Amino acid sequence: MKKILFSFLILAMAIPMLMADTAKGEGSCATDRIEPVIGGEVVDGGVTLSWDAIDHDGLKWFKVIISKYNTHPRYGDDGYLMYIIDEEATSYMINNLTPYRNGDFGEFLTAGDEYHFAVTAVYECSDGGTKKETSSPVTLTFPGGVDNPVSDYIEPVVTVTSDDNGVRVSWDAIDDDRLQGFKVIASNNNPNPQYGQDGYLMYIIDEDSTFHLVNNAHYYKNGDIDGKFKPGEDYYFTVAAIYTYKKATGNAEEAIYNGPAQPVASLEPELIEIDNKATLIKNDKMGEIFQELNELRNTVREQANEIKYLGSLVSDLSGLLKEAKQALNDFITYGVDENTQQLGEGERAAVIHSYKSAFDKLPETEGELSDAIRIANGRWPSMTSQTAEDKAKQSFKAIYHRDPNMDNPNDNAAVTVMAYGLRQKATNRNLESEKAGIKIFKDIFGHTPANTDEWNIMQAITYSGATR
Repeated sequence: MKKILFSFLILAMAIPMLMADTAKGEGSCATDRIEPVIGGEVVDGGVTLSWDAIDHDGLKWFKVIISKYNTHPRYGDDGYLMYIIDEEATSYMINNLTPYRNGDFGEFLTAGDEYHFAVTAVYECSDGGTKKETSSPVTLTFPGGVDNPVSDYIEPVVTVTSDDNGVRVSWDAIDDDRLQGFKVIASNNNPNPQYGQDGYLMYIIDEDSTFHLVNNAHYYKNGDIDGKFKPGEDYYFTVAAIYTYKKATGNAEEAIYNGPAQPVASLEPELIEIDNKATLIKNDKMGEIFQELNELRNTVREQANEIKYLGSLVSDLSGLLKEAKQALNDFITYGVDENTQQLGEGERAAVIHSYKSAFDKLPETEGELSDAIRIANGRWPSMTSQTAEDKAKQSFKAIYHRDPNMDNPNDNAAVTVMAYGLRQKATNRNLESEKAGIKIFKDIFGHTPANTDEWNIMQAITYSGATR
């Protein structure tokens, strides 16, 4: 089947199975809520808070609260350090590996300074809201230690060499538990390129990596380089080490590119980027994606979406590998790029529903996740399903009173949308056209679309251009 670049979007509000109520039953906000009783001690490299176990059906999670100046810190007024979603947790070590949010002392604690620590227990109410009970504080002096991240991020030490194979960019190994990977950065004009303002070539998720060969196998993104390196031209190369919450860019070195002129990779830039995002999300390397989307990990959203969306996707989550479940929940919660972020959680969940409907399984491997991301971006998946396409052709015949001509781009697009659920780009969606598509669907089938497959059909009617 000819590959068609076609997209569409399903109305999230019209997928009732994705909108299950997650609220607890009555009594979850009863007056018997328990306030944590905490203690604290200074240990090597940090502070450990401990509290009595809480046995309460309404308990959802804990929050760790710190203030430098407020002797009775509260969640809301004094920010928070961490969500702890394990209701059975009874301790947490504060060691400066995680930055503080919205506090009165910056992101990290300072060795030798005194702080006031508390723990908030968060309870869920029957109406979906929450109630909070905060412990009395403990006051301790933070000892600092090797985990303090303020000043010890290591910048890569970079060297480059050039030959007919390309430019080999090398750097010294970095041993740091916070390290997430490396980005290779280059510039045609800036002698000190930086990640962010000068784009990047490649995100390397192997923390043990010490080199990358620049040979036009990957397209350059968002810099002053037009996609690929030109033989005989001079470039400046460096490497950024990507840590959990920071990045550190190494020294830059100059080299002439003498490698292949044409990209070795056969895929176009958008598909290469999609494959890269699939690799990141499959390996739980969300730091790079969070930076691009300007997001922070939110375990509360993740937990809510696991209940709200994953439960409707698979009846037995225990049969899904932990890393696969995390990847799907990350995709639904955050998206992986600007377009999927704009689609919203309901739409991203609908993408996974469409994938499951087409292939009779959930996406688990990098290739399968890449196909799900392609579908979300209106791109043809690399795998096909004859069963899904045959079913779509039957729907096509019911709508247009003829068999589809797969050499006709509009017919091909209609079958593709119905079979795989390709999404319309968020910026291209036309709500008035979709209203007309819903009316046509109802005239043909006697009811408005009621499930993912039927909304896919409606979107094919709306956007494919196929006619009777």
